[in-house]
Amino acid sequence: IRLHARDTTEPSPMAHEIVNGKPYTYLDDAPLEERRTRAVSLRRSLPEEARDLGELDIEAIDAVREQAWPAPRDAEEVHDTLLGLVAIDEQEASGWSAWFEELAAAGRAARLTQVGGERDGQRLWFAAEHLPAVELLYPDAVIEPRLDLPEGATLPCDARDEARRLLLRGHSEVRGPMTASTLGALLALRAVDVDRGFRQLEASGFILRGRFTPGRTSSEVEGEEDEFCDRRLLARIHRLTLDRLRREIDPVTAQDFMRFLLRWQHVAPGSQLEGRGGVREAVSQLQGFEAPSSSWEHELLAARVTDYGPAWLDELCLAGEVAWARLAPPRANGSNGNGSAQAKALRATRVTPMTLAVRADLPQLLTASRFDGADEEGPEVGAAAEIFAELRARGALFFDELVAATRRLQSDIEGGLRELIAAGLVASDGFQGLRQLTRRRNGRRRPRGGLRGGGGPAGRWALVRAPEVDPAEVEPLAERVAEVLLKRYGVVFRDVVAAESFRVPWREVLRALRRFEARGTVRGGRFVSGFVGEQFALPEALEALRRVRKSPRTGERVRIAASDPLNLTGTILPGPRIPAVRDRSFELEDGAIADPLTRSPAAEGRLETRRPPPPLGDA
Repeated sequence: IRLHARDTTEPSPMAHEIVNGKPYTYLDDAPLEERRTRAVSLRRSLPEEARDLGELDIEAIDAVREQAWPAPRDAEEVHDTLLGLVAIDEQEASGWSAWFEELAAAGRAARLTQVGGERDGQRLWFAAEHLPAVELLYPDAVIEPRLDLPEGATLPCDARDEARRLLLRGHSEVRGPMTASTLGALLALRAVDVDRGFRQLEASGFILRGRFTPGRTSSEVEGEEDEFCDRRLLARIHRLTLDRLRREIDPVTAQDFMRFLLRWQHVAPGSQLEGRGGVREAVSQLQGFEAPSSSWEHELLAARVTDYGPAWLDELCLAGEVAWARLAPPRANGSNGNGSAQAKALRATRVTPMTLAVRADLPQLLTASRFDGADEEGPEVGAAAEIFAELRARGALFFDELVAATRRLQSDIEGGLRELIAAGLVASDGFQGLRQLTRRRNGRRRPRGGLRGGGGPAGRWALVRAPEVDPAEVEPLAERVAEVLLKRYGVVFRDVVAAESFRVPWREVLRALRRFEARGTVRGGRFVSGFVGEQFALPEALEALRRVRKSPRTGERVRIAASDPLNLTGTILPGPRIPAVRDRSFELEDGAIADPLTRSPAAEGRLETRRPPPPLGDA
């Protein structure tokens, strides 16, 4: 048993539910795992850290300040306000002057005048009950009229730190974001003294520190001084800010959303990428999506990069910038459960689902696609088992090194590599090797020595293993999946990612998107009409969405491959789902389906239908 101590600024959601538990909470016979307190989730109104807040709306800040500031209507309400604030500047409360005089005449309030220092002559009013605290805070001040209070009539206060805490907490509850120097000027205290008191309140969890007011994030405006704000008021400001941002967005139709996606993914005419850098950008946007291996170059990249050349992809792979692999390995079906039978039954072909990815992101993509514990054990017998053992023992090897180490024919090694690729267990550092292994033979017999032209598939071959992840630490992984989906679609909601192969539960991805919204990096709201659930979008995607909505429809036609992630038939586009198989396509006119499904004559008789992956998180 390991114990971890944590100092938190507020109770955990479970602690909230225990404290607020109803009488029936513990009166059932269910075990601990099924108690109602564990079934209730408390949604926080603020992120974990103040730095995770996005830029707050100045109108929301002003509105909350106005709502929180006291508005007394008689002397009794002024006295009650003074009890909460401890002291208030005379000029700031100039509208209460008549009530102050009434309370002073009754011996219930008094005015202090600061003597000496930077605040010499500043006047503040306070309630008689706070006389001990005021004397500790302002030992040199002159108090008039003099208060002669009976014993027990004042509120006890034995230390200056306690008096300062009462004063600062009272003012933080009725003001919005404020700096120590600003409040110090109003309360006739030194800024360093107020700052020290604020930090004590921060440690107690009453206030948060940060940069909350728009325009103060730059040190050139207000120096390096932080702001402090009551947690309750900050939560209200944050909620008003999110509500305003969400009201600004008018949802578009599904047809306009498809027009936006065609440009967002660089498929529409005039939006294509160019050159080697364009290939890398296209891979970065499509990474994590699995399509038939031969479709990547002929259908996906060719549609997004002008005059696409295979040499660009080879250069990126050999330079270590791009990698390929099968993310979600096939499931054992009808075998003994160890995966060996499935590895024998499947071999990599032109329709085997693969993904291209930025090499640095591939480990996390593998983990996200095998999150539910997909079996990664290698085959037990045959050439594939020997190749797997050599790669595990010696690391990356060239084809000839595998032939020499296993003492098998080149054709055996090729077959073993095809099995391991189909199982998602190996990949090479270049794309040429995959092209060679999945190349169609046109019915001709292959030479017994191996691939035509002599030699084996190019590149070094290595194992593909997903890093282990603790299911309890799924938050970082869910955030990475959310970032990938946002970059691919710009606007993310459950229906648009139905064809993705990630197995991180959608609820975890949704929580990650909510955290992004709280930080201000994405916007939440209703952006596409006709779909249920929360929707989240990148700010730049919203600008592009607005432009598309305002632009007229010109009858623009775009042909989409069925294997493309833009094949959103059956979810975003009406009608039945078009199977994601290679050499099939359909045409969109202004974002709506124009032509029925078509396929090239050469594809007749050799297309294999890929079973659609399960919805995100429903593994």
